[in-house]
Amino acid sequence: MAPIISGDTEGVDEATLGGTGRGGLLSDGYLREAPLASHLDEGERPVMVRANGKKGVLRSEVGSDERERTAPGEGYRAFALATDTRLRFLVGDSDGGDWSTSVPLADVEVVEHSDGVLAGEFVVTTTADVEWYFPSRSELGPMVEYLDAASLSWIAIEERLDDARAAVAEADRLTGARRYDDAMAAVRDAMGETDAARRAERELHGDGVAAATERIERAEERIREARLAVLEGRAAHAIDRAEAAWRDGEYERAHDAYGRAHGDYEEALAAVDEAAAERLRTKLDRVERNVAALERAPVESAEQARERADETDDRRERADRLEFALERYRTALTLDWGRSTRRFEGDTERIRDAVDTVAGQLVETRREYAARRIRAGDDHREEGRTARAAACYRDAHDALADTIPTARELVPEALDALTDRRDAVADRLRRLDTGDDWTPVPSGSH
Repeated sequence: MAPIISGDTEGVDEATLGGTGRGGLLSDGYLREAPLASHLDEGERPVMVRANGKKGVLRSEVGSDERERTAPGEGYRAFALATDTRLRFLVGDSDGGDWSTSVPLADVEVVEHSDGVLAGEFVVTTTADVEWYFPSRSELGPMVEYLDAASLSWIAIEERLDDARAAVAEADRLTGARRYDDAMAAVRDAMGETDAARRAERELHGDGVAAATERIERAEERIREARLAVLEGRAAHAIDRAEAAWRDGEYERAHDAYGRAHGDYEEALAAVDEAAAERLRTKLDRVERNVAALERAPVESAEQARERADETDDRRERADRLEFALERYRTALTLDWGRSTRRFEGDTERIRDAVDTVAGQLVETRREYAARRIRAGDDHREEGRTARAAACYRDAHDALADTIPTARELVPEALDALTDRRDAVADRLRRLDTGDDWTPVPSGSH
C-alpha cells in the first residue's frame, strides 16, 4: 500500500509558503508578519493548505452552540496548513498581528466536512473535545481524507510509543528485582513496539517523518539503556553464581554461568559507544581470565591438596587431604565426558595415573592411622581405660569403613585386608565392657 503522503503536495507552492503582505482587489493576501514557511519546524513537511479571506477560524467546545471566531484583517487571509505532523491554523493581521494555533495529528479524533453553495467547511474534533471549524471555497475532500488517515497513523505511533515506554518501565522494575530474563522479555516487547511505530511512520511517508523519528529514536535510546542494564545485571548475577559454584567444586555449572555472563557482555558490547565499550571490555576480559583459571582449577586444586598432604605428618589430616585430592582428580576426569571439545585442562592419562597413585596413598594412610588408633586403644584397654579404648577403636573403625569404597573401586588388592581389619576392630568394640569406666574421654584423646 502506498504511503499516505506519496505524491506532490496539494496547494503548497513557494508563493503560498513564502508570501507575506496585504492583497488587493485582484490578488489574495497572505500573513502580515512572516510567511507560512516560518511557522514550520525543522524537518516538518507541508502537505496540504486551504485558505479563506474573511471567515477565518472558528473554535467551539463539544456540546456548546457558541463559536469563537478569529478573522483575518482586511486584505489578509486565514490558512489551514496540514503537515506531516499537525494541522496548523494561521490568521493574518488579526487584531493587529498574525494569530496561529496547531493541533497535533495524534490529537485529531474526528474529521468531518460539509459542502455549501459558495463554500464548504471542515471540522476537526480533538481528544480534548475542542472543535475547530474552517470554511473554504476550495475542495475540502482531500484535506479531510488526509487528516483522517494521517491522524490514524500518528495515533498508532503514539500508542506504540506509550506501550514501549510502559514496557521499559516494567523492564527497569524487573531488573531491580533481579528477574533478568523477565526484564529482557519486557525489553524485547518494547523493541517490538518501536518497530511497529516505525512501520506506522513509514505508512505515513516512505522516508519517515522528522517529528515521529525523533520520538521513536528517544524511545529506542531508552530501550538501549534498559537493555544494557539488563545485560550487565544478568552478567553480574551469572558471575556470582559461577563463583559460588566454583567454591563448591561444581566446575561445569560454574563454566556454564561464566559462559552466560560472557555472552551477555558481548551482546552489550555490540550496542554501546566507545566510552561504554571500554568499561565492558574490562569486564569481559575479567570473565575470560576467570574462565581460564576455572579450566585449570580441577587439576590445580587436586595437586595443591596432594602437596599439602605431603607436608603433614598427621595421618588423619593427610588422609583427609588425599581424599580431597582424589575427589578433584576424579572430577577432572569426568568434566568433559562425551564432549567433542575439551573445556578443562589436564592430560587424561596423567590424571588417571594420579588417581591410582593418590587412591593407593589414601588407603595406606588410613590403614596406618587405623593401626595407630588400634594400638592406642589396646594400651587404654590394658590399663582399664575402656571408654578411651572404645573411642580409639571407633576412630579406627570409621577410618577403615570410610576407605573400603575407595579400595573396592580403585585399590581392590587392599580390600580384603581392610575389611578383615575393620571386622576385627568391630569385634574389639563388642567385647569391650565400658560399664565400670568413669574416666572422662577428652575429645581426640589417644
